[in-house]
Amino acid sequence: MSGASSDPATEPNGQIESVIGGEGAAAAAPPIDFSGASPEDFAGSPELDETLEAAALSDALCAQIEPLSFGDHVFLFQSEAEAWRYAVETMRRRHRIGGRPKRRRLIVCAGAADGAGGLPPGLEADGEVVLLQTDDPGALAAAIDNRTAGILVAPVRTKAGFEIVPGALLARLRETADEYGLVLAYDESSSGFGRSGMMWAHEWTGVTPDVMVALHRPGNAPPLAALVVTQKLARGAPDRPRLVDRETLVSGRALMSALAAPGFLERVQNRGWRLEDRLTELFYKRRGAFATLGGIGLLQGLACSGEAEPMRATLAERGLLTRAMGPFLGLFPPLIVEEAEIDAAASIIDAACAPETE
Repeated sequence: MSGASSDPATEPNGQIESVIGGEGAAAAAPPIDFSGASPEDFAGSPELDETLEAAALSDALCAQIEPLSFGDHVFLFQSEAEAWRYAVETMRRRHRIGGRPKRRRLIVCAGAADGAGGLPPGLEADGEVVLLQTDDPGALAAAIDNRTAGILVAPVRTKAGFEIVPGALLARLRETADEYGLVLAYDESSSGFGRSGMMWAHEWTGVTPDVMVALHRPGNAPPLAALVVTQKLARGAPDRPRLVDRETLVSGRALMSALAAPGFLERVQNRGWRLEDRLTELFYKRRGAFATLGGIGLLQGLACSGEAEPMRATLAERGLLTRAMGPFLGLFPPLIVEEAEIDAAASIIDAACAPETE
């Protein structure tokens, strides 16, 4: 949760003033963090987890994730890069076991917006990973050959731009993968673990992958990368990865317990709708400041007329942290964001845009 208030009922305007009040501010409050960098920490049961060996604790977390996903097996890693290297090796080994050793190439459908930023970490130096900077069906068909092992796409693209990939595109990629006997992989590093208002962003479309990587960033431990695969793909999995840190496992267990709790994801959806409503009001009020808006759940973006970095810097000075992604200003609040923080964030953006449109 961002640190705008320790009391959700506190009036947000006073807090904002303390952030921008200058040297005379007696106790400057932390900024409202909608940059997506705010750690997701939840209260768990560390006293229970302390009784488990590391391997048992890891297995327990995998057992929490697996039934809430499309997959049959879950592997945990200390970094996103490790997860992706393991995922690609799993794809290649699966094809090799099936008598198709030449199938090693992975096509990353990054779209035009994400551009060169579309490669997941860990795959940048892999010469058999191909970046496709278009969603044109003809271009994808032309890129597929007898060396292709799989297709990778992020249901929510946030590398260098911001785009919610349409369900129709995901369905077409699913059909293409099935037609050519390829693996379909999803990158849910920015949209998984409830951020879209559902456990996984692809659930809104009903189009499931064969492989998925999702990322959890706790505040007091290294990141947790979860690789989810189907039974068919798991046959190609290399040796079991090394165990991640105990603190990371405990944090992951607490996160999954929260996500599985009755009403939690419904609350996230409601907060997402409130954020969308406030941004829509802002968009029509300050038409000169933004070109378009869109998003899903707690992943929302405003398209600026030019690069978003100047607006991001202005908002940071006023006490609101956002993310600049080319022309898009990303607003990615934590899962436990309060309504008062959403309202305060919209007010800060409104005030920052006022000189430009009045």
